[in-house]
Amino acid sequence: MAVINFDLDYQFLKDSYTGRGGYLDGSYLVRFPNESDEKFKNRKRYAVLFNFCKKIVDSITGHVFKKSPIRKMDDSPWYEKFINNTDRRGTYIDDKMSQLLKLTLINGIIFVIVDKPRIQVETALEEKELNIFPYITFRKPVHLQDYSFDEFGTLNYIVFKEPNPENPQFFIYRKYTKNEWFISDDEQFSKLRDSGEHKLGVVPVIPFAVTQLEDDEILPTPFILEIANLQRDFYNAVNELRTILRDNTFPILTFPVKDDSSTEALKNQGLSISTDNGLLYNAEAGAKPEFIAPPSDPAQIYLSYIEMLVKQIFKQVNLDFANSKAESGLAKQYDYLEFTTMLVNFANALEACEYKIAELVGKWLGEEFKGYIEYSKQFTILDAEQFTETVLSVFNEPAVSPVLKNELEKLLARLILNPFKDEKELDQIENALDSKEDWEVKMRAEGWNS
Repeated sequence: MAVINFDLDYQFLKDSYTGRGGYLDGSYLVRFPNESDEKFKNRKRYAVLFNFCKKIVDSITGHVFKKSPIRKMDDSPWYEKFINNTDRRGTYIDDKMSQLLKLTLINGIIFVIVDKPRIQVETALEEKELNIFPYITFRKPVHLQDYSFDEFGTLNYIVFKEPNPENPQFFIYRKYTKNEWFISDDEQFSKLRDSGEHKLGVVPVIPFAVTQLEDDEILPTPFILEIANLQRDFYNAVNELRTILRDNTFPILTFPVKDDSSTEALKNQGLSISTDNGLLYNAEAGAKPEFIAPPSDPAQIYLSYIEMLVKQIFKQVNLDFANSKAESGLAKQYDYLEFTTMLVNFANALEACEYKIAELVGKWLGEEFKGYIEYSKQFTILDAEQFTETVLSVFNEPAVSPVLKNELEKLLARLILNPFKDEKELDQIENALDSKEDWEVKMRAEGWNS
């Protein structure tokens, strides 16, 4: 049995994205020394979360899926049926892969199961009528119970521990091997609920991660781990700053008293001996009540620390440029390079994963996937206004060849229309521009001049 090191708090990572759990009830706040129960209860009640994890994960996912991947399925029409209903609930493949990326950024790895309903049928027509078709489902690291790799790094088997749908207080165990599957009420698989053969020759489970896996581990470090830790620190720092501002923003009344009996008398009249509304002190002759203002230094220290945390959060995800004051567009594009490289890596990982999904769907159907899948890897930011101005000035230069002008027209069309057109429509526009150029060259060859 494999030794699985669950040294991560996956619930905390989930809470860091959703803003629930310890952020919602305040249990992620660190209590002050000697803080009263009432004050800590109030701090938890009014704690505010600035959710960086959700913003970053959603932003990355939005960039990667800004353009739908290109899929050519003429030679594998069955795959088109699959991508329009990937999970038997009508979820389109782009939405499912987008969900996969989000879950993977949060958890580090997601296990993609490619399965098929276990319904006995007699004919292909009956199978079609009952919609018995492969589908995918996900399992998180917390579900992993056991696994084994062969010498080539391919799964021999994998076991998941899941809540029993009939009684969530208990668990069921699901095992996939290269040719069989089992469902049991115990991890020894002595109390089988169901079992059978799939005869695929491979385990129908894809471990998907966007960070490099070590050879001897299956649970990589989640992408958002450091961001989540910084976010929790930020959450505490902002709350502590709020406490300082709330307690010390207004001047404090200092009230002179002669002795302890005077102090007790003022207490009985409702004056709190704290920074809530007054401080008492033993006075010398001629002392009078007055207001004093607390120093602002503690608040300034907190503000500096909070600013440092924000910079670190952006730095963790190669988003330094988003919080910088770079003056030139060139400098901003240079800062953007690392971020776009990261996005390209994520797109490559998703593309490879979908090819594996297509291959397994094909195995369930006794087919070979002969299609083509390509995820967009164009994430470079250009200054549209400056680029357009430059292109238009080039058009007026007589030394510029028609071929170069044509290529610039295509670049300009793609830059301006990219947010509104899909890849197929952009290709059609480029083809139209190429056809126009062919026509002009032909006319010039025949002696026509514009």
